[in-house]
Order: sequence, then structure tokens, then C-alpha cells
Amino acid sequence: MPQSIPAGLTKYHILKTLADLNDGVKHPFGPSTGYELVYEQKRYAPKTVVGLACRYSIGRILLPEEFSGGEAPGQANFVLRKLGFTVVRKGDGQEEPQTGKDWNENEVRLIIADYFDMLEAELLDKKYKKSEHRKALIPKLVGRSEGSIEFKHQNISAVMVEQGWPYIEGYKPRGNYQGLLAAAVDSFLDENPNVLRRIETAPLLNPSKPKSLSNPDFGKVIVDPPEVIKPPKPAEKPWLSRRAKKIDFAERDAQNRKLGTLAEQFVFDLERHRLNVAGRDDLAQKVVWASKVIGDGLGFDILSFDEADDSERMLEVKATGLGKFFPFYVTSNELRCSEDIPEQFQLFRVFDFGRSPRLYILHGSLSQLCQLDPVLYRATL
Repeated sequence: MPQSIPAGLTKYHILKTLADLNDGVKHPFGPSTGYELVYEQKRYAPKTVVGLACRYSIGRILLPEEFSGGEAPGQANFVLRKLGFTVVRKGDGQEEPQTGKDWNENEVRLIIADYFDMLEAELLDKKYKKSEHRKALIPKLVGRSEGSIEFKHQNISAVMVEQGWPYIEGYKPRGNYQGLLAAAVDSFLDENPNVLRRIETAPLLNPSKPKSLSNPDFGKVIVDPPEVIKPPKPAEKPWLSRRAKKIDFAERDAQNRKLGTLAEQFVFDLERHRLNVAGRDDLAQKVVWASKVIGDGLGFDILSFDEADDSERMLEVKATGLGKFFPFYVTSNELRCSEDIPEQFQLFRVFDFGRSPRLYILHGSLSQLCQLDPVLYRATL
């Protein structure tokens, strides 16, 4: 009987497997049936990819009869999407394979309403299935495939990230979207102002308890940074349009001292555990929660150490209850610190804190690693 795919698969394992398949590695899997993984304009059988990738996580191939290639948690398509890959129905393209036409206003309204239904359910910790939502939309969107619908959901995620709003975990933001989409999302929220207010109070965005670190799996907790997303610049001028900015969730994260404190404690404990595992108990005892012991304004939060050469590492912690692709604020001190000591500075971006905390690390000068947009100036005469 098929079992759940063992935990431990990472994006790196999948990418190595795709390279193996490109090189012609032999395997016991047949061709794809219902779905395909699409990566860099090539298509792969999802079950083949996952089964072979298990060589890198559990030390052996997961045989075809041992697991399912379906959509449910623990199955191949679900796992691949969770890792940020695109899985579409076999034969579906990345854009609009059936019609080749832009979505009309009615189609866009329907899919935006569906997106916010899922987003609200996710953040309020209610159960829902993305696949069921896609299937329910198909009769209403003539000529649109599941793959096309999924891609549009990802476009909406890109709009949400650009605006500093929450997005659905598992629908990786995809830029270069239809111009109508951003305006339609804005209109939807104008017509449904309580949606963001309900989301704002969601427990997942307002964690109140520290996260236990009894024996963390670093391979799961620390992930790769997100790919660069370049959404189109908004042309709207609020002083002319009279459209006020809605809730700024990134700013809300920055002002949420409780979230910041919990995330700093998480990183502080993680660093001490890392050094203990490396056999450097002496350094683990020297890790300093600087923002707590010394105070804010240093340009970093945690003083830690490199286990190999004992050199200091200055760690700045940025936290959110939202996903990996969500933007964050940095202060001028943090930016200057990263530029002054880039070899020692590391930014720990902790995300999905209320559910399953993970983080990615940016090493070095933030001006070289991030797109920085000025949002506040100090004025003098």
C-alpha cells in the first residue's frame, strides 16, 4: 500500500534529480500520466522526480509502488508544489494553452474571489484543498485549464507580495502578470474591506508563544533564499487617484515587538544549538542576544560565532507569520552595519513563524542582496 513520502526532501534534492534526468539516469518509473513538473521549459514526471530524489534524502530510490503521485499531503504533486515547483496537468502550458487570450474582467473577478476565499481559510487555519478550488472554477472559466488557473493564482500572489499583503503558501508568486490583475485585486478589496481586517487578526500572523527547539532539523529549518521577483512598478499616484494605502502587513511585522522578540529567541536558541552540535559548547555559551542585553539600534540582534575560526557573526532577525516571498523593512543602521562589515553580517529572515518557522539567510551587504525602496526620509532645514 502506498505510504507518505518521507520527510526531508529539499529543493536542492529535486534540482539535483532534474540534472540527473537530463543526463539520462536510468530508473524504474514509467512516463507521466496525469501531471508534469515544468522547470526551465522542460517537463518531467512528478513521481519519477520525487522517487529518484529520495536517494539524496533517505539514501535510496522510493519505488513506484511505495508512494502516490497525487495531490494530497505526502504525495508527489503536493510535495513538489510545497517546495516551490510548478506542477500542471499533462499537456498544459505555462500561460493560456487553450485560448492564448488574456483573461477578461469577469474571469479575473472570479479567480480573485476564489483566491481570497483560500487565503482567508489558510490564515484562519481552516481546512481547504487547492485542487478542489481549481476544479470548481473550471466550469465558470470556459477554456481555462487547471494549469492555467494555477498560474493565475500565482500571478495574484505576485500582486499581493508587491502590495505588501499576505499571499497563499504554495502558490509561488509569479511576476509579469496581466495589467488588469493588480487593479482588479485592489477593486476587490475596496468592495470587501473586511477581508484584510479579518486576516490581520489571524492567529497565524499573531503568534504568542515561543517555538520549541528540542532537536531541530537544520535541513528543514534553513532553506534557500527566494528567487528575485520583479513585478511591474505601480503607476498609480495616490495624490491624484485618491486611493489610500490599505493595511501594510510588512510594516505591521516591523512594529510587532512580540513577534520580533519571539523570532529573536528562536534564532538565539538555534545558534546555540548549532554550535553545540558542532562540538563548540564554549562558543555556544558566548552567544549574546544583543538587542535584549545591550539594547536596540546596534544594527544587529544576535552576536554569534563561526565554529571553524571563532570569528564573530552579527545576525539581524526579521520575522513574519507570512511566507518566504514576503517583503520586510530594514533600518538605516542595519543597512550601514551590513555594508561596513559584510563578511560578518547575516540577515536571518524567519517566515511562517506562527505555523512552522523556517528561515533563509542573506550574507553580506543588504544593498547588494536586496532591492531597497525608500519609504521614509528624515527632513531637516
